[in-house]
Amino acid sequence: MTGGVLERLAATIAARKGADPTTSHTAALLAKGPAKCAEKFGEEAVEAIIEAVRGDRARLTAEAADALYHLLVMLAARDLSLADVLAELERREGVSGVAEKAARAAPLAPVDVRPATADADIARCLAIREAVFIHEQSVPRELELDGRDVECRHYLATLGDQPVGAARVLQQGDRAKIQRVAVLSAARGRGVGAALMRRILDDLAAEPGMAEAWLESQTHALAFYEALGFVAEGEEFLDAGIPHQAMRKRLRDA
Repeated sequence: MTGGVLERLAATIAARKGADPTTSHTAALLAKGPAKCAEKFGEEAVEAIIEAVRGDRARLTAEAADALYHLLVMLAARDLSLADVLAELERREGVSGVAEKAARAAPLAPVDVRPATADADIARCLAIREAVFIHEQSVPRELELDGRDVECRHYLATLGDQPVGAARVLQQGDRAKIQRVAVLSAARGRGVGAALMRRILDDLAAEPGMAEAWLESQTHALAFYEALGFVAEGEEFLDAGIPHQAMRKRLRDA
């Protein structure tokens, strides 16, 4: 649902966190804490189940909408974004249910994201990008290795002690271009991409005078970035033969 209502609703709910509970129903729900938000989602889900059994399409539509809203509130109460859920759904595409259940039974290592300043960490970032862009997506090596890495800040994501994700940031005056966001295929769906983006956006927002972040997203990932607050603009274009679209996010008011 690119540019759809769920992304907008999730962004609105996230914006209500910490707001005055007397001015917003969503803020009032979030102020009651994660347990109450989960309880309310459960109530709405049961209502949807009842209407599904009854077969009343109009009532089921309304109750399903309520359940979706309260699901997003529950996720926000636990600092989980729609982008995290979309990434998990993307990871599950083409995976059998049996294999998926087996994978979920394994313990998950936490995602850690840090600036890559040491030569060894930068080399790890380049290796991840090579695996994803050159080998997996068939991007020509001369396009991936464009000679601008020395101008950029690099970020490395790890699961446990395993490097699994990378990105770079090119500063352009009061705006910054986020590039080369890559997650190894085996680590997708575990929040690595979202953790990378959050760390980068937090760092950029903390910089005085930094007004905007922008990127050129592969079109299949538009919903992921929209859930992080980016807005698509302009026409779709090809880069290395892959459809892309420019996106931007204001970091502070003009």
